[in-house]
Amino acid sequence: MNPLERAKKAAIESVDALAGALWSLSLEIHRDPEPSMRERRACRRLCAFLEGQGFEVRRGVGRLPTAFQARRAAGRGRPAVNFLSEYDALPGLGHACGHNVIGVASAGAGAALARAVGPEAGAVVVTGTPAEEAGGGKVLLARRGLFRGLDAVMMFHPSGETRAEVSFLALAELRFHFTGRAAHASASPEKGVNALDGVLALFQAVAALRQHIPAGDRVHGIITEGGEAPNIVPARASAWFYVRSATPEGLKSLLVRVEACARGAAQAAGARLRIWRNPVSYAPMRVNRALASLFRENLRRLGVREPDPLPPLAMGSSDVGNVSQAAPTIHPQIRMVPEGVSAHTPAFARAAGSAPGRKALLLGAKALAMTGADVLLNAKARSRVRAEFERRGR
Repeated sequence: MNPLERAKKAAIESVDALAGALWSLSLEIHRDPEPSMRERRACRRLCAFLEGQGFEVRRGVGRLPTAFQARRAAGRGRPAVNFLSEYDALPGLGHACGHNVIGVASAGAGAALARAVGPEAGAVVVTGTPAEEAGGGKVLLARRGLFRGLDAVMMFHPSGETRAEVSFLALAELRFHFTGRAAHASASPEKGVNALDGVLALFQAVAALRQHIPAGDRVHGIITEGGEAPNIVPARASAWFYVRSATPEGLKSLLVRVEACARGAAQAAGARLRIWRNPVSYAPMRVNRALASLFRENLRRLGVREPDPLPPLAMGSSDVGNVSQAAPTIHPQIRMVPEGVSAHTPAFARAAGSAPGRKALLLGAKALAMTGADVLLNAKARSRVRAEFERRGR
């Protein structure tokens, strides 16, 4: 058995040996959900686990209090593999995106890989990335250089299907605030300026715009403020929109058009308009197919195959897209729930805290650790991953 095969076998055995501890840690996080940027206890639990596995842990990296980076160091210039750990929860739904499974699987993969290969093989890193659900923790960490110089960055997401290549759209967030003038809606409506008319005109303009944007681009929003009572002309009204596109250039162009819709709507209503654009925007995902193919093969060796043929990919957005612009990155999915059960639902949250979640966690940790071994120990595979990243970055 060659060194790579020995390392993969050792990684599988290490995940099995850690299985009880990993699942206990996942359940602790699942039972104690914390929202974005306030994941103090989850962060503390993951750091304690990794310190117990011999990692050197830095807390508060990237100036984010609930971020961390755990490292099993290697010699200067050695390759480095990074596993991304998510652990924030959804308000009201808890871990309905399975972040307790994701976060612990990445920690387990890092621990197993560090046990399977020596420091001479390269660095093993686990980065704790808060606020995936709201706030874009990875965007901020990427801006602050935490993913530079890495040979591979990986995580997996539980899902209703298994898929090695998962992509995401670029995303920007807009909020539109219309200001009019209050008046009695029946006795003196002519004295008022209806801010809600501006919001409604915005939605109509966006509906018309959707007929003329590229396939795959998305614009969707909600009304967040629409008045106080039916007999008062609304003096204030607001809307909150997400704008998505497959490329940064497409997103920039679409944002210009959506903001133009809002300005036209304000002019039509006679209202004043204030536009707020979130400075944290998500980049599109650059899937590293060479790295994804390694993950796919390791899943196959673990007895799991993708559906053939794969169904069309339903794309949302994630802050992992920003990581993929800085280093070769994958974000595969592993089936945890039946097809048709969506994330961000109570059913998904229940699965993440029960037997299906345990199965997905251990399978994901093994496949991630095995893929990390490929990158650290197989120079040809590592070169293919790097070459693709540099080629697609031009």
